Amino acid sequence: MRTSIAAVYSATVIVASTVLLSGCGSGAPSSSFAPAASTQQSVTPSRSGVRSQGSVAEYYPLALDGLGGSVSFAINIDSSGQISGTSLLTGNEIEHAQIWIKPPHTIDLGTLGGPNSAIFQYNHGRPGQFVGWSETSATDPFDENYCGFGTSHICRGFSWQNGKMRGLPTLGGNNDQTNDVNERGQIAGDSETNTEDSSCNPPQVFDFLGVVWQPNGTITTLPPYSGDTVSYAYTLTQSGANVVGNSGSCAAPDAHAVLWQNASSPTNLGSLGGSVNQALDINNRGQIIGNSDLSGNTATHTFLWQNGTMSDLGTLPGDVDSFAGGINDEGQVVGESCDASGICRGYLWQKGSMYDLNTLVPANDNLDLPFGSNINDSGEITAATVNTSGLESAVVLIPRGPGDVSRNGASAPKFTLRESVRLRLQNPRTRYWDLRKRLPVPR
Repeated sequence: MRTSIAAVYSATVIVASTVLLSGCGSGAPSSSFAPAASTQQSVTPSRSGVRSQGSVAEYYPLALDGLGGSVSFAINIDSSGQISGTSLLTGNEIEHAQIWIKPPHTIDLGTLGGPNSAIFQYNHGRPGQFVGWSETSATDPFDENYCGFGTSHICRGFSWQNGKMRGLPTLGGNNDQTNDVNERGQIAGDSETNTEDSSCNPPQVFDFLGVVWQPNGTITTLPPYSGDTVSYAYTLTQSGANVVGNSGSCAAPDAHAVLWQNASSPTNLGSLGGSVNQALDINNRGQIIGNSDLSGNTATHTFLWQNGTMSDLGTLPGDVDSFAGGINDEGQVVGESCDASGICRGYLWQKGSMYDLNTLVPANDNLDLPFGSNINDSGEITAATVNTSGLESAVVLIPRGPGDVSRNGASAPKFTLRESVRLRLQNPRTRYWDLRKRLPVPR
């Protein structure tokens, strides 16, 4: 039985929505976008009974506590309603992985001995189990900055359960990362090997491979696509039979979006015409979402892959890029849509249409929602609000029933990405977890 945050916290939502982050930009009138007929999808109708798939829900925003700093980021919400993400600590120099088991209050997961830790991908495991990555106290002799925090510490994937964090073994290199866990306790991520590769982009030195850490302690390696040398796993299904991620060279690890079935040779999911392709999330119906460059590599769009076909989900009106966040078992997708200047709005895509998240919250809440990071099967969405100074705070959007998304007939305001994030978006060889990382690098 799934537990909805809406059921547990319905009494607090109205209060939270009236006090959440005063000083944010003005609330959103509405807009919607339907892809061309050639890109529309036929998604299996909802089985949850939470809402009608023929309409779009309105949402109440519930603010989530941070860890004392000025930025917090919620990346995932699972079917039980537990939320995971990352926040800056007091002083804005250090960031830690965090969870919200009983929102809005949070728990700091700590580290493996180093200063920083993070959760920037999915957690689909049993209640109370989370994965991410953390710096250890040891120094990386090759100074690869594998965690992306801008330090020289070794980076290790972790599993956190019952108040304890443990690091996971590598394939012979110094570093690894974990991105998802399922209810069987299988963990997906990547691990460095001890193979030096002169083609790697500095400071990277060694090749890396996608892996699944099994509950019995063994590591299942996910081979690269034919002709490639590295791979990277983002998420896996509850059965563990299907894993999605990327494959390519150390210089360009995102060449191919791939699906591994039973740890066999990966299937290339195709592309939207460009050379950079990332498979990021898969639901338990086999629908896969990710990002793919269009022909010429000048724009990136969210794709939906199902039944052997990759389709372009497009963008919100006036935008040129879109980036996937997550997909639920109902076939709903959330992410962000950006214009040519890197100004972005969160979106919800369902049944062939894309909606601006800013139009789905009460207009008098005065929120700016630049992206939606994930959505669970109850329709609850993790997102972020941004104030006038560009600082971000984690929020969960709770559906309260169908709404009229065209009530104001205008487009919602947009949020301008920081220069550092915009540069990452423009770098086709940057790993996707770097693109979605909204927290400043500690100095």
